[in-house]
Amino acid sequence: MSAEPAQLAPLRDQLAVWAAGTGLSAGRVQDLLLGVHEAMANVVVHAYADRGGTFGLHGRRTGDSVTVTVSDHGHWNPVARSSLWGGRGLPLIHALADRATIETSAAGTTTVTMTWTCESLRPR
Repeated sequence: MSAEPAQLAPLRDQLAVWAAGTGLSAGRVQDLLLGVHEAMANVVVHAYADRGGTFGLHGRRTGDSVTVTVSDHGHWNPVARSSLWGGRGLPLIHALADRATIETSAAGTTTVTMTWTCESLRPR
């Protein structure tokens, strides 16, 4: 997918339909949507600087878990923060997902993998 701001809302809408059928509760679906949106927004803002690029979005349900992966082939470019709101994306992703990993490579690939466990199947 093209790493452009205009792509994020339609993708989030499609992801919402898919996530609603995974077995996650409505609240956990909202956590998933916000976490994945943050990961996609990070690609748009940080991965490609002034040049265009693409990113991948993949979701799957395996057993009692729902996993979504966002990947790009850009390089992290810090952006000057114009307000107090910047710099919270990665901590937010970690707080919203049961598990979140961020992998980078020397080639510039970044992969953010977020996993949520369905409540009805979680150990108590």
